[in-house]
Amino acid sequence: MSAATQERTEKGAKKKSQPFCDVSVFLPADFILDSGESLSRPELKVRVYGDLEKPAIIAAGGISAGRAVAQCKDSEGWWSDVIAPNGFVDLERFCVIGFDFLPNAGETARTITTHDHARALTDALDVLNIEKLYGFLGASYGGMIGLAFAEAYPDRIEKLCAISAPDRAHPSATALRGVQRRVIEFAAKLGDSKAGVSLARQIAMVTYRTPEEFAERFESMPGETAGAPYDVCDYLIARGDAYHLDPQRYVTLSDSIDRHRVDPAKIAAQSLIIAPDSDRLTPLCDLKRLADGVPGAQFIEIPSLYGHDAFLKNADLIGPHIKKFFEEKK
Repeated sequence: MSAATQERTEKGAKKKSQPFCDVSVFLPADFILDSGESLSRPELKVRVYGDLEKPAIIAAGGISAGRAVAQCKDSEGWWSDVIAPNGFVDLERFCVIGFDFLPNAGETARTITTHDHARALTDALDVLNIEKLYGFLGASYGGMIGLAFAEAYPDRIEKLCAISAPDRAHPSATALRGVQRRVIEFAAKLGDSKAGVSLARQIAMVTYRTPEEFAERFESMPGETAGAPYDVCDYLIARGDAYHLDPQRYVTLSDSIDRHRVDPAKIAAQSLIIAPDSDRLTPLCDLKRLADGVPGAQFIEIPSLYGHDAFLKNADLIGPHIKKFFEEKK
């Protein structure tokens, strides 16, 4: 049996702050990863917003996201444009659950899959006494976990909304992530893992956005000498240097994306697949194929300047579809 410790936080005084409860779920001793490894730090950190008596929705995003999905006293909430009182996911109506991805800092296990996360989440739901999720809202890596959960536990989920999340990674995206992982490993051999993470993040930022957005924002004026950064390079360097994900955690989560595989035909949940038309990491054709493979799935194409980051930048376009999907009755 899993054990849990709960740490209740003080309700925020700000108008937009939300009461929440942090829960540490300690996974059982027989929890073995798909790789055959055991976790040296078998703890899944979960944050619960609202009343557990309300329909429960898990929300998860890209590998940099975590349990702070909504505005609260100690965090802005990375998806507060979507998840809020009277928002597209209405905290007056639903209980929302966020979680931190495995592995935890200092973990010795190296290989973790989306299905490993799905199994860990079932332990968290048991601790929270939630027999069945009303929904799973996932974008990017979080959407892949949602797909894995719906495939593995069809009796524990009613609705699945996946944004920019395929049933398997596209080879071109795997190629780019492979370069990022090798950059981190090369920098580690030189004794500067932090620089490796910064460079990997800079490469990633190019894949998250579109050439059209970069053309709008930057003139790419040359520096005084060869090798001096252009304006677009200055932007990427700043974003990379501001990124602080642990190097090994970056490698593990990046690799987890490329290991991801689900069989769409085994997903029985009522499903909505949302695809930004400019996403280069998860091409439109891959998401359309996924939707065609999930029995009865809805498919919505969103026009966006922001590519893979549309779920963060285009809440105004994506949010109404999310709201309708979770609020409509079968």
